[in-house]
Amino acid sequence: MLQQAVTLKDNWELLFDFEHRYEYPADALASPAWQAAKVPGCWDVLTDNKLADGAVWYKLVFDAPSEYGGELAAIDFEGVNYFSEIWLNGQKIGEHEGGWSGFRIALSDALRAGEANELVLRVYKQGEKYPLRQCLAGFLPDVGVIFGGIWKPVHLGLVPQGELADVFVQTQTLNGVPRASVSYRLDTAALSNVVLTINAQLRGADGTVVTELLGIPAQGGHDGVIELPGIDGIALWSPENPVLYSVELTLLQNGQRVDRYEHRFGFKTWSIDDERLLLNGKPVQLRGILHWGWYGDLVAPIPDREAIRAELNRLKEGGFNMVKHCLYVPVRDYYELADELGFILWQELPMWLPEVNEEFKARALEQYESIMKEIRSYTSIGVWTLGCELNHEADAEFLKDLYEQAKRLTGGAIIRDNSGSGECYGGLLKEYADFYDYHFYTDVHFYPDLLSRFAGPWREKKPWVFGEFCDYDEFRPITQMIERKGERPWWLQSDTKMNPVARDSRWQYHRQDEKLAMLPLPFTEAELTANSRESAYVYRKAVLEQVRAYPHINGYTLTSIQDSGLASSAVFDDFGEWKQPPARFKQINGATMIAVTWDARRNWINGGDRLTPWDPFNYNPGEAIRPHLAVSHYGDVAIETGTLRWTWTIEGQLASSGERTVERLVTGGFKEIAVAEWTLPQTEEALQLVLQAEIEAGGHVIATNEWPIWVLPKTARLPEQLAAIAIDNGGNGLFRDWAAVHPGIREWSETGDNDGIRVLLTARWTPAMEKFVAAGGHALYVERGYGPLAVKQMPFWRESLQLFHNHPIMNAFPHRDHTSMLLYGLASDLVFDRLQLGEHTPIMDRLDARIFELDRYMIEERVGAGKRISTTLRLEGGLGSQPNGLERNPAALYLLDCILNELL
Repeated sequence: MLQQAVTLKDNWELLFDFEHRYEYPADALASPAWQAAKVPGCWDVLTDNKLADGAVWYKLVFDAPSEYGGELAAIDFEGVNYFSEIWLNGQKIGEHEGGWSGFRIALSDALRAGEANELVLRVYKQGEKYPLRQCLAGFLPDVGVIFGGIWKPVHLGLVPQGELADVFVQTQTLNGVPRASVSYRLDTAALSNVVLTINAQLRGADGTVVTELLGIPAQGGHDGVIELPGIDGIALWSPENPVLYSVELTLLQNGQRVDRYEHRFGFKTWSIDDERLLLNGKPVQLRGILHWGWYGDLVAPIPDREAIRAELNRLKEGGFNMVKHCLYVPVRDYYELADELGFILWQELPMWLPEVNEEFKARALEQYESIMKEIRSYTSIGVWTLGCELNHEADAEFLKDLYEQAKRLTGGAIIRDNSGSGECYGGLLKEYADFYDYHFYTDVHFYPDLLSRFAGPWREKKPWVFGEFCDYDEFRPITQMIERKGERPWWLQSDTKMNPVARDSRWQYHRQDEKLAMLPLPFTEAELTANSRESAYVYRKAVLEQVRAYPHINGYTLTSIQDSGLASSAVFDDFGEWKQPPARFKQINGATMIAVTWDARRNWINGGDRLTPWDPFNYNPGEAIRPHLAVSHYGDVAIETGTLRWTWTIEGQLASSGERTVERLVTGGFKEIAVAEWTLPQTEEALQLVLQAEIEAGGHVIATNEWPIWVLPKTARLPEQLAAIAIDNGGNGLFRDWAAVHPGIREWSETGDNDGIRVLLTARWTPAMEKFVAAGGHALYVERGYGPLAVKQMPFWRESLQLFHNHPIMNAFPHRDHTSMLLYGLASDLVFDRLQLGEHTPIMDRLDARIFELDRYMIEERVGAGKRISTTLRLEGGLGSQPNGLERNPAALYLLDCILNELL
């Protein structure tokens, strides 16, 4: 490291030169347009034009100490994005390409010791001159904007005559005893023939010497390895117990210190056993959050140390133990604090949708080496990925070279070439990967099939960790947010130079208030916010409970940490604050989690056994319910004995309870403890019950969870009412089985006698039906995409809010103003295109939380003298793990009764 170093952080100025007026530093220095600049920082905070890639000139006048005279001086830049040329006192002293790692520029005879010196840089970020997809810009250009400038600290100092370079601290456990090895390269340009020695010292957290090695011979220009012998009593680092030690290397010549290196680290060992990811020999679950390096007000990912500490502590409150730095490299403080606070880091290197050619390959290999050498000694880094969602552009030879380089540089760390996998993103099917990693974004009812298929037992045995998944775009309370900030932030502006994300029509957060003002919405901002936040929790709870039931899924990364101009799917809002109470979120994201699983069912259908999906959240009165209470445990120690307790409550009143002893639950175990079987009460109205469970061990409650369950009665109809209902079997037969258990219901005739029919139930629409309704009849029409009403294909649980209008049908349906598991069997991937509908009354809507378009799930229309209720909801279920058929879909049957009560 540099000796007698000073940090150059004050009195910097910059000059915007987006029109490329200045070819030489002298020309730029003559401009009157220089302005104060913050270093470290980025230029983007000082301009509305965030698309321009440069040039931007920086200058600094500094006094060089007189002691530097006759010595080899240099400047260490920790990070400049992306390409920089450097002049000192009018003499060009170097240039550098690559924004994520540091570099050194020797000053030679350009420095004036004891005098004032003028340092000038010309900087370009990725853009027109250095194209984004060819220059490892990562994902920040998609989240908001890639930043430019001197974004990390700058240091001036003397190059030691002998220097410990590329130091790498590794730890392992041999025969149960932790030990460390420290590798290094000894640069001694001025002392090539001089014998040097190294003293190595290992200190505990309190500064006491644990072990030391003295007088280790070292030879300039050579690599070396110092083995620190294992010592009993060394504590291992883990998220639960982040004990740190420090290693100090002192390079000596004739007893005089030439250089010194110090690093804090923890003793830990990562390994893989079959489908298990192990930390210190024990199963570990990565409960991670996706971090794109988004800090809107800063533009560049340069939070200060206290901001990082606060961010990590907030995450820990919600049960997280990992942060995935996705396609960017954070500042040094983030690694140091993750080491200190006990956070695992998943480091993903910044290759996203690259345009791969030979030049790009060389650039990636060179810059990846620099990045990895700089950060590989941090204890918190547990997993590496070398790119994200790579397609066919990244060929096998290239990924093999990157993987082998990364393995060599990290000492055999746990690495994957392509987060998300080639099989899912049209990339390389032959993977260079130590674990499986998928990015599933889908509705709740599609997860069982995806999990089962991708977890096939015939596949090579590897751990599975989701590199990102389970997003849910929530409604941003934009009026409240702007009022609190005092102005509209740049990432919600419509000017595409100020907010480049606004160019993409797939997300229109910048137009949210404008578009909402044009919609006929009878809901307040507060109501929409509350709806979406509760719905998001329901969704994530359902998904995470499914995932925890697969012990070979060793973890996940939720998308994402903080709302941005690209997405509102984060756990933190625009101010970095929890959207949910963190204690509540920890119930579904903690080291120990109570989950519920259900009995499997099959039926003999058309001559053979078939799996029968069913709805475990909605029941008829008097039915037996059998939730299997299971515990997923990844605590630091096994649960030797404990108690699982559960209660059934109705409107807060205890209705039933039980408990069961928990006998030895090992770390990494998923075990059924009890079946909370109960006979549901009789009721004539829709009733919500709550199953609550807690597990106590060692005198403390270590996990809680709860599940709403709906009891939905069927309406008993008089024979004359049934005789007034007709079903149409000419469509998809949706109502056939239901009608079979309701004698008296008639069948619609397209050409015959329909006298006495008051209500028609149909999944198609014909001229005869139109005539029937126009003459005063009523109809329920279920649209499946081939009828007269225009539809769109849209996800149900994700990217949207479901809105429930003040209408007799919705008022009778117990939705509680958010999307809950009540709607599990009804969730549809079709909506009515509102703008192509005729005059109608809305009953249930879909508000797109990304582009703020309003469409309909259910409407009421006047057709002549009659009434038609039209819906795209899945009364018959049938998508993914939804129940198959109306008669097996309790919530659909109850909704049908609500509709019939309105139509009869």
